[in-house]
Amino acid sequence: MQGSPQIQTPGFAHYAVAWSPFHTNRIALASSANFGLVGNGRLHLVSANQGPSGLPSLAVEKYYETQDGLYDVAWSEIHENQLVTASGDGSIRLWDVMINVFSVDWSNIKKDTFASSSWDGTVKLWNPERPRSVSTLQAHHSCVYQALFSPHQPDLLATCSTDGTMKIFDLRSPSYLTTGPNTNTFTNPITAPVLTVPASGTEILTLDWNKYRPMTLATAGVDKMTKVWDCRMIKLNDQPQVGGICETQLPGHEYAVRKVQWSPHRPDVLATASYDMTCRVWTTAPLQGRSQLLQINDQHSEFVVGCAWSLYDEGENVDAEDIMFDALQTIFDLKPISVGSLASSFVYSYHGIEGSEQYTPRTITLDTPDTKAANWHLHASAVWVSSIYLADHISELGIPVQTPQSPDTPSPLRVLELGASAGLPSILLAKLHPDLSITVSDYPDEALISTLSRNVESNKAGQNCRVVPYAWGADPTPLIGDAGDGFDLILAADTLWNSDLHKIFIDSLTTTLKRAPSSRIHLIAGLHTGRYTIQAVLARAQASDLEIDTIIEREVDGNRERPWCADRFDDGDQERRQWVVWVKLRWASVKATPSAQS
Repeated sequence: MQGSPQIQTPGFAHYAVAWSPFHTNRIALASSANFGLVGNGRLHLVSANQGPSGLPSLAVEKYYETQDGLYDVAWSEIHENQLVTASGDGSIRLWDVMINVFSVDWSNIKKDTFASSSWDGTVKLWNPERPRSVSTLQAHHSCVYQALFSPHQPDLLATCSTDGTMKIFDLRSPSYLTTGPNTNTFTNPITAPVLTVPASGTEILTLDWNKYRPMTLATAGVDKMTKVWDCRMIKLNDQPQVGGICETQLPGHEYAVRKVQWSPHRPDVLATASYDMTCRVWTTAPLQGRSQLLQINDQHSEFVVGCAWSLYDEGENVDAEDIMFDALQTIFDLKPISVGSLASSFVYSYHGIEGSEQYTPRTITLDTPDTKAANWHLHASAVWVSSIYLADHISELGIPVQTPQSPDTPSPLRVLELGASAGLPSILLAKLHPDLSITVSDYPDEALISTLSRNVESNKAGQNCRVVPYAWGADPTPLIGDAGDGFDLILAADTLWNSDLHKIFIDSLTTTLKRAPSSRIHLIAGLHTGRYTIQAVLARAQASDLEIDTIIEREVDGNRERPWCADRFDDGDQERRQWVVWVKLRWASVKATPSAQS
């Protein structure tokens, strides 16, 4: 009728509506994105309260996301807060709309039991055949981010919370702690764990049981650290204990770690996912005297909030990174910003220039570098797509082919690459131009420099390419060497992403670039770095007597190019991954003489 109340849920078409049989003002809506053809779904809870005009005023009180469309919904006839939905993926789901659940876990031993954890500090145990929870644990005073059953003992449950603790409960003999002389366990119950582990001074967001070692767990959270705990000191059916031995710490993430999960295939391997948009795979088995990062994948266009291991057996010899890259590129056409993984080799093929004898095809094999744990934040354990782009377009550096040395031949051009990682552009340049004098450099980390040196030697580029460890902002004398006038050409690929390093990076450029009209700096930056960040480093460069010679945006896998625009709106993460920015800098105060110009 005219004037009837309405409510809209943009992007979601409604397939079913159901009034609560218990509450006259409660409605449930089952919805699907894209008219139910493809995409996710939502369960909306709508309140219908009387408005000023006497007609109901509709409002969405809360909603729940689902991975596939919802096509029907029905309220329970015996429990006022429960309803069931039918989904396009063939699942039927039971909901309790009064519980703000943060995590759920189904016991893989007691297969008729699952647990949920909530913002209110409780953990509830459920049986699908019962309308209400079987029992409630007042586990923590604040949010319980995760509650997981032990895969080894059916009555052990581990929890983690905002209070920085991990707790283990024995469900066979629930006990309670008194909270003071004027309270009792009936009015203020605190379920007593058999073990409390003070795992961190900040929030613990995730935990997992090791699938092979019964009392080994991993935790991670806001402190960016993943920790492995030995909890074998638990004495079940005894007094509550405080303890846990931290046997391994895995630093490296730059933001909070949102999810940790042990491999179902190996007892020493686990994966982590973080708000720094990376997923990392680690081994706790000592390699070269320490636990190591095995892989790092930073292909996520949004925050990573979960990770899960494939259940395919390792005997199939399928590389996890290949699966991730293939899925991202094939299904979503999402181009990675780096390739290669720790302890692996990367083969690069340069096809030369069509119709030209100047550059012949070349093949370069690179070991992916590693670093000490303290230097994992450098993200050196990869081959960056920007460096591959620079290698693909090496001819655009405009380096002339020189004749063999003679008294009348000028000294060879001197080239420096900063932040070289695996060293691809410099190694290719050394092989294409044996007359150049090339210095390739990165942070003075022993493992990183060792791999870089090995790459230079194994590709037979050592005759005119030397490796020098160098920390930006330090004394450039080791880089410049005997010729104190600096380098004719400086290259740097994907070195602008860390704003904290901009000052010392520009200082390194200005102290190593030869003060000559022909000297140039070539910076290649993926647009994933961010326009604001790129513009900030350009402003700092211009304040340091450098000026922009040319700047252009180029498509990574195509021929399109467009002028640089600091304010251009990129159409999401995929747009940024498809483009790089090529900046050519020169001295602002050093100009060519008229005779030289003519």
